[in-house]
Amino acid sequence: MNPEKLTYLYEPVKLQPIAQPIVETPAQLAAIADELAFDGTGRVVQDANYIKARQYYANAEAAMAGGAVRIYVPGYGDAMGNVSGVLNIAKAMKKYNVKPVYDMWFCGTAGEEGKGNLAGMKQLYGYDQNLGTGTNPLNFVTNFGIDGGSGTINFIGSYRFEMKYTAPTAPGPNTPNAVEAAAASIAKIADIKTPWDTDKTALKTTYTVGVASCEDPVAGSNVVPSCTIQVDMRSPRIAPLNEIRARIEPLFQAGVTEENARFSVADNSAQAVQLQLTWFGDRPPHERTDLSDVSIQAAWQSAETVGVDQLKEVSTAASSLNDNVPAAIGVPTINLNIGTSATGGGGHAFWEWGIPGESAKEVLRMQRVMSAALIASGFTAADGTVVAPAAPAIGKRTAEVK
Repeated sequence: MNPEKLTYLYEPVKLQPIAQPIVETPAQLAAIADELAFDGTGRVVQDANYIKARQYYANAEAAMAGGAVRIYVPGYGDAMGNVSGVLNIAKAMKKYNVKPVYDMWFCGTAGEEGKGNLAGMKQLYGYDQNLGTGTNPLNFVTNFGIDGGSGTINFIGSYRFEMKYTAPTAPGPNTPNAVEAAAASIAKIADIKTPWDTDKTALKTTYTVGVASCEDPVAGSNVVPSCTIQVDMRSPRIAPLNEIRARIEPLFQAGVTEENARFSVADNSAQAVQLQLTWFGDRPPHERTDLSDVSIQAAWQSAETVGVDQLKEVSTAASSLNDNVPAAIGVPTINLNIGTSATGGGGHAFWEWGIPGESAKEVLRMQRVMSAALIASGFTAADGTVVAPAAPAIGKRTAEVK
């Protein structure tokens, strides 16, 4: 994963011939000589490297045959191409004086992944994780997420916990061990079974111990100061998500108690391993029951009109995206896609890379997204007539601003 704190604020955009092997270390990435250049205002310099990088290919085979270059940059796949497309839509609407009836917001939010926990979207929609409610202070009536979803309307929910197991404050030769306590919790969690584990036709509810790490002992000691584990639970519905949480959450402390009991040590004593529990992740789930809402209908109609990404039927498959937040408080939302890629890899890693795909399709997708938004917002046509908004004037919310 990308580090929580960057050693420097800006990552150079490195360019590597596709025929060369993908880098394996940050040092190898840093050693690549070719990179994009930027001027004093932060704009890319349109030099020879820029021209090499700005070549489009239909697929990986065409890229290899055409001598393409890999573009190494964090966020290439998630979601640089989509952000660029959205900004181009805004630029086009201003240039050609396209006038929606409702205000149209072009929002870029940060903090989707990992401990970010959808922070940007929760701020935008006034979502309170502890209450599970959102005030929608800007009165959004429809949301179009441009995040690579290609028409996603259902959203998987998740709970994420971090447990820090701390060594006794008064350790001795025969005292509980933070490593053993963490291992005991993991073993207990691993024994949990969901209905989906034994019946693949059941609702898919899963969990993982995704990250585990321990501090190094201080010099001259063999006592590990602390160990940390993270647990991720997922389901497309809130009831099974709460059910699996109720079964797993007590096991965090159970591992600590078991380790302390091995040495006849009372929990919370100076000789005991201690647990610090943090609930840092809440992605509210949502399953669509109404397929006639404005976001779905506008996205469907715009695809038919523009002639791109047309579907015979809407997929009910679920993903975990920024849209989880508006969906949870009742704002109609659908996740669409603009960016294309001939090939790529390393998502969310230091070596994330990609090669531009079909530029003509990206143009059509931008037209599709703009059309969908204008259907929802209403607009003034070229002859001066006003096409009424398809969306209601008052947005959904599950709490009021205090």
